[in-house]
Amino acid sequence: MKARIHTLISAISANMYEHEHIIALSLLAGAAGMNTFLYGHPGTAKSLISRRIACAFEVAEYFEYLMNRFSTPEEIFGPVSIKALKEDQYIRKTEHYLPKADFAFLDEIWKASPAILNTLLTLVNERIFKNGDMIQQVPLKVLMSASNEIPEPNQGLDALYDRFILRLTVPPIEQTTNFHALLQAKPARAKPEVDEALKIKKHELAEWRNQIHEVELPAYVLAVFDEIKQRLNHSYEDHQVYVSDRRWQRTAYLVKAAAFLNERSQVQLNDLFLLKHCLWNQVEDVPLVNQAVDSAILETGLAFDSELETLTIEKETLEQNILNSFYYTDDVYESYLIRDKEYLRAVNNLDHHYKDKVLYLELNKMGTKKDFFAVDESGEEIRGIVCNFNGSRMCTLKGGYYGLEETVSPYIKHSKGTTRSSVASEVRIDLLQQLKQLKQKLQADVARMQQHLETERVALDSPFVQDVDIQQLQQGMQQQLERYQLQMQDCARLEQLCRS
Repeated sequence: MKARIHTLISAISANMYEHEHIIALSLLAGAAGMNTFLYGHPGTAKSLISRRIACAFEVAEYFEYLMNRFSTPEEIFGPVSIKALKEDQYIRKTEHYLPKADFAFLDEIWKASPAILNTLLTLVNERIFKNGDMIQQVPLKVLMSASNEIPEPNQGLDALYDRFILRLTVPPIEQTTNFHALLQAKPARAKPEVDEALKIKKHELAEWRNQIHEVELPAYVLAVFDEIKQRLNHSYEDHQVYVSDRRWQRTAYLVKAAAFLNERSQVQLNDLFLLKHCLWNQVEDVPLVNQAVDSAILETGLAFDSELETLTIEKETLEQNILNSFYYTDDVYESYLIRDKEYLRAVNNLDHHYKDKVLYLELNKMGTKKDFFAVDESGEEIRGIVCNFNGSRMCTLKGGYYGLEETVSPYIKHSKGTTRSSVASEVRIDLLQQLKQLKQKLQADVARMQQHLETERVALDSPFVQDVDIQQLQQGMQQQLERYQLQMQDCARLEQLCRS
């Protein structure tokens, strides 16, 4: 099936410069029974895309109509039967009109009158058409629409707009090579030749749509959905993107369809990039939705069930314990006991009378802002000099014969960052054992992560995901493994320190 879908997309994308991805996504939505809305300026091949998509399906009745404000219900749903009117019945002749179509394209849909749009709402949602007293089942399998405008909120179109699950922006050609090819090419054919064996048959659609329900949404995929929903609800104070429960449910079905057509039994992270094309309402929503989807996939999806953050915190705590055991983490001052009090030694040079004179500063005064007197070796106060630490570890001296001022630092026995002279062997053994246990946890976690990423890597090839998104996911996988590698390198460094 996967090879067939690839071939089918290539066939209907021939000479559709830079629109191949739009065609692939539209085909996916058609296969899943999700309605598609194409948004773009006039002349960007929206109608042509729809006609190409129709060529991918077995279509018995195709309906296409260009809406305008003068369009009447008769032009879309069929004219009223004169014969039935004579019998006092209001019935439309729906043959060759929308109620009988299995593939429909409604161009400039938002320009239609309220009478048409209201009828469309029921037809699109429930696939039924009330024709007089009869309820007529509509065989519509694929519905596409297009417009160069988006319905404004609170204009009575929200309900119908919400039924179009896939929303694609169709830009003009940008790459110079493709633009030059367009200028020299013949007009693109609306109906390219497609092998009948490739076309999606009606019975296949019915079977596929039942089987798509069986595709699994694993826990990490559900976690990504949760994260995206939370981001869209709360991340933007001045701009909230509303997504209805119906849209969430049908979007989930669409990503299941992507997995199914790629011959997988469960959705994987690359399928979730489709959400970028399903959750926006207005054009200004697009960057916010893109950011929410990308971040959730790369941060929540790739890191799901990973203990790396917890293990990193554990490693940092252990590293601090190791540093505390092997290095002085603060300056250690030489202290002296004089008359049952601890003092710090300092040398001052206020003037020639005090040159190289040793003073003893009370340890308890360090960090305070109170004036005090230093003492000499015998503990006698030196009244000629007033001392104050000023809330720091540097002491200011004032006085002497000339009333001068000097700042001195107490004598440091061991500077911060210097190696301790000895570490008890039992401390080393305990730290090495903790490191060993941490490495085992990291190795087990990275093994789980590698298995998870390998499963994702195998599923990267999908016609429904752009190369830029695949590259982004590959880069995220590599960065995730590099984070583990960094922590393992840190453990090796700490182990070497403990053994040195």
